[in-house]
This record gives sequence, C-alpha cells and structure tokens, in this order.
Amino acid sequence: MHARLFWILAVSLPFALSACMGGSSTPARPDCDLDINNLSGTWVSLKGGGTGKDVPDPFARIKFSTEDGKGKAIYTAGQVAPGNPATNKYDYERTSVSEGGEALYSINMFPEKSKQRIERLKKDNRRLDVKFEGRLYVTIDQNRCALTLKDFYVTYVKGEETMDSNPTGIRTYLRATDELSFVHCDEVQQLYPFAMENPKWGERGDPPLDAKEGIFAKEPMWFHYAEKQFEGSRDEVLTKQQKAGVMAKEGCSYDYDLWVRDRRVEGKQKVAVTPKDKGFLHWRAQHSFEKSSAAGLFVEMHRYMTCAEGERTLIGNACTVVWPERERTAEEKAEAEAEANKKK
Repeated sequence: MHARLFWILAVSLPFALSACMGGSSTPARPDCDLDINNLSGTWVSLKGGGTGKDVPDPFARIKFSTEDGKGKAIYTAGQVAPGNPATNKYDYERTSVSEGGEALYSINMFPEKSKQRIERLKKDNRRLDVKFEGRLYVTIDQNRCALTLKDFYVTYVKGEETMDSNPTGIRTYLRATDELSFVHCDEVQQLYPFAMENPKWGERGDPPLDAKEGIFAKEPMWFHYAEKQFEGSRDEVLTKQQKAGVMAKEGCSYDYDLWVRDRRVEGKQKVAVTPKDKGFLHWRAQHSFEKSSAAGLFVEMHRYMTCAEGERTLIGNACTVVWPERERTAEEKAEAEAEANKKK
C-alpha cells in the first residue's frame, strides 16, 4: 500500500507543481469541440522518443464509436511482445462519466465464465497478474485538443480488489491521420508465405518460406490461407467449412482485403476469390515488399462474404508476421537457385 501511495505521489506531484508555478501556460483551444460523452474516430498515442520528444506510437491506439446509444471503444494496448509488431484488439464499453468529465471504459476479461465462477475466482486467486477487468480512464486535454488515457486492470486477491497500471500506462492520444486496422486476428497461424501461386500442400509438399530469412524486398511472393481440419459427419463438416469460408455457399460471393503494418495495401482491396472445383475457395494474395524490415511486419487478410440477402460480412482475419530481408543481387539469386536445385 505504501509503495502504491509513493507511486501515485511521484506521478502526480510534478504535474501539481507545474500547474502552481505556471508551467502550463498554453490557453485552452477555443476550436476544440470534443465531447467526453460523444467521442468518435481513431486516436494514436504518444510515447517518449530517443530525442526527448514524444513520438506517435501506432501500436497503442483506440477507436471510439456509439452503438445503440452506448459508448464503445476498440483498444490496442501496444505490441504483443518486444520484437513482435502484432497487436491485440479489445472491445471496451463506456460504463460511466464523472462530474469532472472523466469517462470510464471497461472490459470483462473472463466473458466466457459465469458470474458464480468469477466470484469464486475472486476469493481463491492469489496472483496479482490475473486480470479480471480492464479499465480505461479517458479525459479531454483542452490545451492540445487531445485525449489522456489511463490504462489499468483490476484483479482480486483473496476477495480484495486491487488495481494496477498496464504497461502502456498514462499517455496522450492525438487524432489519427491514417486509417488503421481494428479487426481482431482470430485466425492465428493460418496465413503462410510461399514462393509460388499454387504450392503443393502436405508433409511432402512445398514448404512455406522462412518468415525471417526467406522473404526478400522487391521479390514477388504469395500469402496463402490454410484452412483448419474439421471433424464430424459429411454434412457437419460442410456446414463448418462454409461458415469458415473454405467452401462457397450458393448465392454468395467472396473477397479479401490485404493489410500490412495495420494499413491497407493499395490495389489489394476487395480482391475477388472465385470458387474452384466443388466450391472450394483458395484464398491467396500476391505481394512484394518495398524494403527490408528488421522489426517485422504484421500482415492481415480480412476475408469477407456477401450473400444475396445481406451485406458484406467479415468471415475471419488471418494474420502472420514476416521480416523481409534486403533486396538480393542477381548473383545472390542465382546462387540461391543453384543451392535449391541441388536439394531436389
């Protein structure tokens, strides 16, 4: 408790002193029309840069909307892990707005568990890192016409509620200038890079490219969607395949959007996928990277279906991470091809 009190004082005291000494001399912007009860659009966080100045961090972003009169937010809490440019997307809902103008958005981290089970876990839990609830406290910075987000989580130890900060912590968020992806990747390890358009699948088939050493800038390659193996009767398997977009349904059309680095790939939007023999759908996308990336690139294939009786709906989002190498010289390509031929 004392350590937590010290942390709160350490964070809040500099701001208090700055205000008392006139440190915040920037007047409120008269053109700032943000309404804490009606937030909308995409916002990107700022974080400390190597030069001492804050720089945008698109891995930590939030998108506000209103659905059925309720405030909603899709939030990414930064990179999944150091060296991994993927992000998870979390759906928050606004639960309250204080008289001081602070909005609380929350998310239940155990949506699949019953209330009785959660109450039992609260009493039995002994670990501080078990997150029961996520909480975002949002306020408006009138001086910058920006948002301040405080990212916390709630846990329970022996039935007692404890709140702590997530790694993103407290940050300023500015309105985004680019469209960024907010589709959760629900098909992990189902998008593979290949050198060819029609690889042979199976244990003795063509192996996928090495995500860290087998992809090179300026060289065309293909991303292929790998379907899951379903169990059940023939009719049950077919129903599951149609739901997953592996087999086409009569009267429906299919297409995909390709995203790299959380941004749309120009020329790879609403790419039609035509059913093959017996209605099989082969999802594949040709792509070439302009340059290398040591940090890695997050690649997404948003798969859609449109049926006569409805609108274009998302089937799933298959994703992967690749680390393209620098462009190879003609000599390096020839040497690599010679080595590959020796192994055949």
